Amino acid sequence: MADYQLSETDRSPAVGLKILAAGTSLPLAGLSRFLVDAIPAVGGAALVEAVERARPDILLMDAELADARLAALLAHPSHAGMPVLLRTADGDADLAGLLLQAPLHFLEADSDAAAIRRAVEELAEGLQHHAADAGSRFGGDGRIEALKRDAERVAAALAELVASRPESAARPVDAARIRAHIRARRLRERFFPAELFADPAWDMLLDLAAARLEERPVSVSSLCIAANVPTTTALRWIKNLSDTGLLSRSADPGDARRAFIALSPEAAKAMDACLDAVLNQPGQ
Repeated sequence: MADYQLSETDRSPAVGLKILAAGTSLPLAGLSRFLVDAIPAVGGAALVEAVERARPDILLMDAELADARLAALLAHPSHAGMPVLLRTADGDADLAGLLLQAPLHFLEADSDAAAIRRAVEELAEGLQHHAADAGSRFGGDGRIEALKRDAERVAAALAELVASRPESAARPVDAARIRAHIRARRLRERFFPAELFADPAWDMLLDLAAARLEERPVSVSSLCIAANVPTTTALRWIKNLSDTGLLSRSADPGDARRAFIALSPEAAKAMDACLDAVLNQPGQ
């Protein structure tokens, strides 16, 4: 408790949702409507034990405290669906990536008390709505399965388009051609403001498509760089693409503090067909 000075109002049961806050000097002054249990900035077994003991409705924490043990705990059915609000700095992408299977929400590292309050209240409102409709808590598997079917449908349509093209029009799409396409996209920033063309989802899918052909693993932090947007924005996109079944996550066998991201089988088929259609247009 040394990191925080909470008044009795911070523990007011006016709203019955419990928040477990773990981090360094998290500004919690705006959370007086909730039950707040603040612990020092500790990770590992201590944080896992705190989550198991508190059974919070929302976990608010610094991303630097994430590790494989916490990821395993959050994947357990007893904690599945619990929102995790991560305060994330630029160097925390790989650690945040360990928790992608949880319902993640991201805060900038310099978020003040007002920003944290807004984020918590939005999550609390969502929890209350889902409590009234338990069958739709955080979207469920139905939405993900529907999006997977959409990806398969798009891949089939693109494959049909490619099949109808004369053989002479096709050239193999290899990693070098994809990298050249990425570099060509970046050239726009020499002439126009980069924010005009922000397209992090496509930039990440292109990078992963090239890495797949290169048989090269891609870490979460590397994928954030490829997205060419702020880290928290990139993490939100990685989380969204993972939730829709387009990306898959695997542990780095050599580093427990890092995860690798790859295209899912459905997404890989769609990207193969899409890039073949795009890069083999006349004149490409």
